[in-house]
Amino acid sequence: MKIIKTKKDHALALKEVEALMLRGDNLSQKEINELEVLSFLIEDYEKKTIKLPEVTPAEVLRFIIEQQDLTQKDLVPFIGSKSRVSEVLSGKRELTLRMVRALHSGLDIPLNALIQEEKAELPERIEVSDYPASEMCKLGYFTSALDETWMKVRDRGEELLHEFFRGRQNDPMAAFNKQTTSKKSKVSHLSVHAWRCHVLDQSEKQKLGKYSPDSLNEALFTQLKGFSTLSNGPNLVCERLNAAGIAVVIAKQLTATHLDGAALWHPKEYPVIGMTLRHNRLDNFWFVLFHELGHIKLHLESHKEGFMDADIDSTSELVIERQADKFALDTVISPKEWKHLEQLKTADEIRKAASKLAIHESIIAGRLRRAAKDYRKHRTLIGQGKVRPLFGLE
Repeated sequence: MKIIKTKKDHALALKEVEALMLRGDNLSQKEINELEVLSFLIEDYEKKTIKLPEVTPAEVLRFIIEQQDLTQKDLVPFIGSKSRVSEVLSGKRELTLRMVRALHSGLDIPLNALIQEEKAELPERIEVSDYPASEMCKLGYFTSALDETWMKVRDRGEELLHEFFRGRQNDPMAAFNKQTTSKKSKVSHLSVHAWRCHVLDQSEKQKLGKYSPDSLNEALFTQLKGFSTLSNGPNLVCERLNAAGIAVVIAKQLTATHLDGAALWHPKEYPVIGMTLRHNRLDNFWFVLFHELGHIKLHLESHKEGFMDADIDSTSELVIERQADKFALDTVISPKEWKHLEQLKTADEIRKAASKLAIHESIIAGRLRRAAKDYRKHRTLIGQGKVRPLFGLE
């Protein structure tokens, strides 16, 4: 007895097996052992050399209908509607994960027959209703459905979420989220996580220099705040940070996130600033930007587990939040300079002071509003409506 290597060996082995099996129960122990070994050798040879024709899920379902004496109507509870059953059976529509789960559990069809993988396993279930999937689709989160409406692709919702998350849906993430909330606000942490994953994905499209913590120095910060005086300052500051190895991603917030921005650490070892521009004002842009830079400089590398910030317009009890706030305020306007500015009243005074400090008037106006906790003041100076158009969002 030898390993089967050729078609001739295979044919001879089959004949030996047939002869042994015809003898029924009249086999000696030696012959029984020989039959088992021959069967193993034949199976091994066939696995390596004989490729069975592939059977599509549609063909599997047509076979099940015939064998179990079912009708197309019997598949509706598993697939969703009569028209969808017809489309699946004709091969015009692919099975979704929801359909596969239902058919597998309801009709006991093997997963590998429905998914067409030798060791098919269903991925961990993602509840589509837990996420603002319609918004995510509209905002381009799903790369395989970029030109589609949610109504057209909602049947594939779970697949699209799996494609987007790539196993990250439950992963911890180093991120500092800047959020504006109130006691009545409800935050969806799943939506926040989806937004952060999207920001990280978008950051990979940017051309970045090599990041070094040493690059976050006074010279850089002076240059960045100087950009605020220019009409396209927000664009220039993003380009400068890219050159310093820091990605800056503008990504609209999702419902129930209340996000203004975030500082994140990409697994490929570079920092990312995400900004929503939820408040379309220049003063807010510059404060959020420097706040997140403060997190990168002071906290991000030493707090890989991440952290959720408090209200951008209120005093937080968290030390780490106060540190980022203080960094943002003191870096753009030093405490010594602020002593001369906090008493300013008129627009003319604010503009003159801003010119002297080489920063935009909105920065001083925004800080005066914050200090007074009166957001009705200096409305004409805060650059209302001037940020989003710079990034093509209006």
